Amino acid sequence: MFNRKTSDLLAGILCLVFSIIGLTTMNKSEFMTWIIFVFFGLGAFLLLQSYFYPNCKFLQKQNNDDKKLSDKEFMELYDSNGIFEYNNDGFEFTIENKPTKIKWKEIQKLTGYKVDLYTTDEICLMVEVGNGKSFEITENTKGWFQFIKKIKEQFPTINKTWEIDIAVPAFERKETELYNRNKNVG
Repeated sequence: MFNRKTSDLLAGILCLVFSIIGLTTMNKSEFMTWIIFVFFGLGAFLLLQSYFYPNCKFLQKQNNDDKKLSDKEFMELYDSNGIFEYNNDGFEFTIENKPTKIKWKEIQKLTGYKVDLYTTDEICLMVEVGNGKSFEITENTKGWFQFIKKIKEQFPTINKTWEIDIAVPAFERKETELYNRNKNVG
C-alpha cells in the first residue's frame, strides 16, 4: 500500500505519538510504563532516522537476492568512469555545467580523509591543482573506483592501501597526505 519511506515516516510518527501520550499520562513510578515509553521512543527515533537519513545503513535488511543484485551493481559501479573522461595526459569532468580539464602533471597535492556520517563513514579525496583550483570527490562520486585506480597508476608512490588505512579506526577523520609534488611522500 505504501512505499518503505512513507511506511517508516508513518510508523515513526505513530511511535512518537504513543511516546508523548505515554509520557503525559503514565504513572511515573511504574517500571513497566517506562519500558513501554522507551520502546516506542526508540522505535520513533530509528524509524524517523531512516526517513530523514535514507543513506544511513543502520538496521537495513538484506537477503541473498539483494546481495546478488548488489554484487552486480557494484561491479557496474567499479567499472564505470562515471563523471570522468580520461586521456593519456589527464582527465576531464563537469562541475556546475562547466567542463574542467586537468592534466596529471598539474596535480600538486592529494589528501585522503574520512567523514563521519553517524552510522557509517565516507572516504574522501581532496585534489589540489597547480593554478589554485581544487576539488573533492567521495566514494559516492560516480566513477570513484576508476579515478582512484588511475590516480594510483599516475602516482606510483601513493600507498596502494590508503583507503583501508584511512578506514580504521571508524569515525575518525584520519586526514592523510597521499601525494605532494613539493615533497617526497610515499
